[in-house]
Amino acid sequence: EVLTCLHSRDMLPPSLSKVDVEAVSNHVAWRWFENLRHPVLAKAAMWKFADTILDKMKKKVNVECRCVECVDDGHSHGSGEHENEMMIVREDNEQECIDEPWLCIYSAHDSTLIGLLCVLQLEQPSVWPEYGSFLKMELIREEVDPVDVTEQTQVLQHWVRFSLNGQILRSLWLTDENGEPASMVQLDKLSEMIHSEHELEDPGGDGGGLKFSWKDGQLREH
Repeated sequence: EVLTCLHSRDMLPPSLSKVDVEAVSNHVAWRWFENLRHPVLAKAAMWKFADTILDKMKKKVNVECRCVECVDDGHSHGSGEHENEMMIVREDNEQECIDEPWLCIYSAHDSTLIGLLCVLQLEQPSVWPEYGSFLKMELIREEVDPVDVTEQTQVLQHWVRFSLNGQILRSLWLTDENGEPASMVQLDKLSEMIHSEHELEDPGGDGGGLKFSWKDGQLREH
């Protein structure tokens, strides 16, 4: 980090070159990815942050679904009292839709980006994230246009797409129909992966055995 700062301000000592800085940066990136490659270690470091981001996405989807359901219910007719109750519920849900943010921004360190890439099991970037780097997680809604204009648009499912500084990062644990790493991940499957359990065995010592496990959002030592 010190070398990167000096290099960005053209303050490197004469004995160090840009090639030296790149070599150190690449080695540090390799060590970070190696240390966090195992799901148990990645989740111990970054699970809470990743879970917070996914909770925001799931809440947005749930609020949106309630708004759609209220619109559908509004098309049906009932008693005056029932319609008044539905109108109040509709107004509350519509306000919640407005209040729920469409964009969430988190400020973090470059090492935090590396940790997120590992816990989300995404492709490794070719270089260490430079200053001003950003990891974008897009929530994408897959829809089917209605046949009749009086019908509501049908939502099939929600996907998450990842990119680092504009470069799409594919999933390393989910493949597409061609067997290639998937460019987008279903939100529900991503949530399942984040909350799945893992075990880390110690190959050394007295014959090895279970060393740590990840369960219910906690790191457990055995």
